[in-house]
Amino acid sequence: MLLTTFLAESIKSGKITVNQNNIEALEITAQDKKIDVNAKDKEFIKEIIINSVRKDDDTAQKGVIGTIERGVAGLRTVRNVQPMIKEIADDLQREGLTVTISFKGDTVITMGSEASSKFTRLLLGTKSVEINSIRKIVELGL
Repeated sequence: MLLTTFLAESIKSGKITVNQNNIEALEITAQDKKIDVNAKDKEFIKEIIINSVRKDDDTAQKGVIGTIERGVAGLRTVRNVQPMIKEIADDLQREGLTVTISFKGDTVITMGSEASSKFTRLLLGTKSVEINSIRKIVELGL
């Protein structure tokens, strides 16, 4: 069992709110083997993503070339993270757990037992991940 599913299995119910600079950024709700991570602040999510793909040489100050380099680094990161996402989603499904990622209350991605998508099965090789709203993914800038 992965740490993710251990945590999901351990948390029975509750709600956590994460604030950044007195602005509500995330709301995490758990209940009945379901966890919803609701992003409230798009800039907070973008900051997390940018910091996860930023190199030590900080391409942010290199203009257009830096933007292209960050884009390529982001694609490489997604490709490298894909097996981990698949493993987490499959483990969640085996354990009968569901994690949803939402943006302002609208479900964007479902992972685990309640996910079902032919599109992501072809894309990721698993039926444990469902993209619920491509429009919201684009709105988040992912």
